[in-house]
Amino acid sequence: MSLLSLDGPVFCAGANGNIGGGIVRALAAAGVPSFGGLRSPHPLPAGVTPCLTGHLANAGLELPRVSAVIHAAGLGHRRGVGAEVFRRENVEAAVNVARAARAAGATKFILISTAYIHGRVHAGTVTDTTPPNPMDAYAESKLEAEHEAAAAFGPGFCAVRPAAVIGPAAPGNLSLLLKLLSRGIPLPFGGIANRRSFIERDDLAALILAILRTKTPPESVLAAHPETIGTTALIQALAEGLPCRAKLFACPPGVLATGARICGRAAMWQSLSGDFIANPVAARALGWAPAEALEDSLRRTARYYSTTHKVS
Repeated sequence: MSLLSLDGPVFCAGANGNIGGGIVRALAAAGVPSFGGLRSPHPLPAGVTPCLTGHLANAGLELPRVSAVIHAAGLGHRRGVGAEVFRRENVEAAVNVARAARAAGATKFILISTAYIHGRVHAGTVTDTTPPNPMDAYAESKLEAEHEAAAAFGPGFCAVRPAAVIGPAAPGNLSLLLKLLSRGIPLPFGGIANRRSFIERDDLAALILAILRTKTPPESVLAAHPETIGTTALIQALAEGLPCRAKLFACPPGVLATGARICGRAAMWQSLSGDFIANPVAARALGWAPAEALEDSLRRTARYYSTTHKVS
């Protein structure tokens, strides 16, 4: 794969993370010389040069000479984390890396943001130009990071906004559902009628490469599989991949919503029951397309979980 718009190596911050790890593997497979940014020593794929950075928000950050920087580090959605922590991890670090990227000669800066700057749920279809509507401190920090990093880097900045990321070692609600399914626990989600967007980790990495290939990247790109899926069908696809039988039953959504609020899990309930449909117009305009059907990606995610957790 030729990345003709690049005239030097690529630096990827967060190279040992779930998303960053997928990106550096894609760079290595494409034969792109790259540096993997790490806080502490960690094995990286052959062809990726480790680069210890310490905390990315610390003053004095210097990067090697590169043509492009991908910022895939940061703090994901987590309960009990205050806005000031999200700001340091997601805003201050992104701005610091953007400045260091410009000083290192980079002409492109790709920030991995989140589609949930538009909210965990959305009444219509989210596009690349949909106005933001962050619903928590995490999403607010990612939106602020976009604005501040874009100002710090200047032309050549691109914010990539992934929907929920699936694939090997997928975190969040998907990991919890796999755990419950593998233990044979009945799930009360059979009555949910919704549609949500997802993006497979390797498909996201392929999109990053497509952005690197283009001479002038768009300012923002939604990263989402063109297909959507409802929570009930998602659970069934995961069960097929484990493999096991999905023990689904229908509980009134209002009862589940009340229980979630009482348990402090209202945000999780919104993600399980609400609609979030993303139309990745800009991504497809770059020539990007997912490698497989969404349900196949979910089954493969579950097979990976089954293997690593020795599910029988």
